[in-house]
Amino acid sequence: MILNLNAQKVKAIHSMIELVEELKVFPELKMIDYPNYIEQCNQLKIVLLRLLESKEEITITINAGELYVREHVLPNGETYEFAWSIPLLKKMIKNNENKVIRKKFKIGEVRQFVDSNGLEIDRFDHALRNSNPIYVVDYAPSNLSLMVDGNHRVASRYRTFNDEEMLIPGIYFPAEVHIKSMASNHQKIVFRVLSNTNRIYTYLKTLSEGMKTKKPKLFNMESFL
Repeated sequence: MILNLNAQKVKAIHSMIELVEELKVFPELKMIDYPNYIEQCNQLKIVLLRLLESKEEITITINAGELYVREHVLPNGETYEFAWSIPLLKKMIKNNENKVIRKKFKIGEVRQFVDSNGLEIDRFDHALRNSNPIYVVDYAPSNLSLMVDGNHRVASRYRTFNDEEMLIPGIYFPAEVHIKSMASNHQKIVFRVLSNTNRIYTYLKTLSEGMKTKKPKLFNMESFL
């Protein structure tokens, strides 16, 4: 399905362009000492400008019940919507066994990710018996982890046992893996742009505070230029 960009997404992309431009002159970062990151920011701006001229092609054709949708809120309040295919994430696990991380999460650790507004109480009994792992992703644009599948499993266990130390099986997906499950190429590109912007900012901010840190791993944007 090919769609024209709606007004909300156009505004959001313009806001992202402003965000990238502001990053280059952010006073605490001393960006002038890191010309390679100035060039990275210039490339990100070009990519965003090209996105404004393109249409969005939705590549995942499954019902909404199998998608996890999240709004990314930009500093000025504009929002951009991402959507992940849960069935596609499930298929990716076998092909990325050396990249995904199987672990047990504490209920108290993931309870903060539960979308209370989307809960259906009549699903709690089934969710309590459901032993499938929850899916947690690296949400690189904001240095967060995000649970994209398992709302009812986590909420039902907390409601029943009220134990934040209780463990629940899960799978953690690095950004470079879960990005492949997003609903459109447009979303994948925007996610890369926001991730690189945040990773550059976090790295330079840490250096400005006098702390040592590893250079950030950035998404390669060459194919979008």
